[in-house]
Amino acid sequence: MSRYYSLLIFILFFTSCSSKSASDFIAPSLSTNSLNRDINKTDLYMLYALDAQYLQEYDRAAEYFEKLYHSDKKVLYIQEAIKNRILLKEYQKVKQLLDEGLHDYPNSSALKRYLAAYYLDLRHYKEAEQILTKLVKKEDNASDKALLASAQLGSGKVKKALRYYQKAYQKDKTPASLIPLVNILYYDLGKKSKAKRLLHTHIDFIGCDEVVCYKLLEIYQKEKDVKNLTLVAEKLYTKTKKMQFAKIVLDIYAYEKDYDGAIRFLEKHHIDDAALLELYVIQKKYPKAIKLATKLYHDTGDLHYLAQMAMSEYESSPTPVNQKRLQSIQKKFDKVVKTLDNPSYNNFYGYILIDHELNVDRGIRLIKRALKKSPNAPFFIDSLAWGYYKKGECQKAYDTIFPIKTLVKEPEIQDHIQKIDQCHKGTTK
Repeated sequence: MSRYYSLLIFILFFTSCSSKSASDFIAPSLSTNSLNRDINKTDLYMLYALDAQYLQEYDRAAEYFEKLYHSDKKVLYIQEAIKNRILLKEYQKVKQLLDEGLHDYPNSSALKRYLAAYYLDLRHYKEAEQILTKLVKKEDNASDKALLASAQLGSGKVKKALRYYQKAYQKDKTPASLIPLVNILYYDLGKKSKAKRLLHTHIDFIGCDEVVCYKLLEIYQKEKDVKNLTLVAEKLYTKTKKMQFAKIVLDIYAYEKDYDGAIRFLEKHHIDDAALLELYVIQKKYPKAIKLATKLYHDTGDLHYLAQMAMSEYESSPTPVNQKRLQSIQKKFDKVVKTLDNPSYNNFYGYILIDHELNVDRGIRLIKRALKKSPNAPFFIDSLAWGYYKKGECQKAYDTIFPIKTLVKEPEIQDHIQKIDQCHKGTTK
């Protein structure tokens, strides 16, 4: 399929039809008086054609516009017939209609524009360039300049194509003119900085059209420019609200381990509060984590958020944790572990019960539940060993923690290992 396949469709929306207004395509008003007389054939065909277009029955619409043209010879009718045949991709029929129309209207700019686009589809660049060169001299039309640049680019005349794309963009400032211009600068001529400046200028002064920002995104992906890639992806998300662009931003922050950047993005756009809560916990922003988890729990009733509230409440507590705070945490965790069998929650709560000697036996039971699902988790193993230590069962504590003695460098676990070693040595003397 030709790279210029879409050009015929493109000019559907940029054709200067004639001095006649759009009202020429509106069916005659059927007043009470007009209903009392016979509708003539032209009016009837027009009604049929417009009805077919409304129903997107382009073949039927084209047939009626052709009949209208053959009976009335108005250039607007054959233009509408051509448009409908283009939508049907019946390009042989398009050429027949063009030949017929240009025979009757040899000076019609609109028909010549269609003919040039037809030649572009066939890759007959020379013929297209000849037609469009005359049109550009005759009319100051941005779409004609862009089409002429396409013909020149197809012929390998890159610098000439660049000049006409520049002229087209200077006149209409549309992405349709800008993107081919940028492609020539960046890929054909190697003027990468100029291409990027042009895109940035358009975004700054005209706006982040999706196609324009996406082109810049594509360039920064190619260049592996992470900083600018993030900025443009966020602009695209702000403009379109499409999650694919938010995902790019968050993936970059995750890859760069820029958790603060991810937090700023999520706080600004409120697109994934669950992820934001996780980031608050990772970054030890416990007051924010408590506030968000509380909101999410009240909104959803999800016990996972209640667990996050309890965990953040504990982690943010001053040492030693006061009794009132411990009771608040216990109350939350009791509700959580009653329903959820989550190894992380079981271990966390079990450790609290053990370390603060609130209920060491229950703490050990909860940690054993956690170890059933994650038998090799070093933090769970440490918690169990600490439970045995708190009960004075030094041999059990030593045997439990021994396999991970050299594997974990966490200061708290190393402190437990040291105390358990001392306890074990005391019982083996």
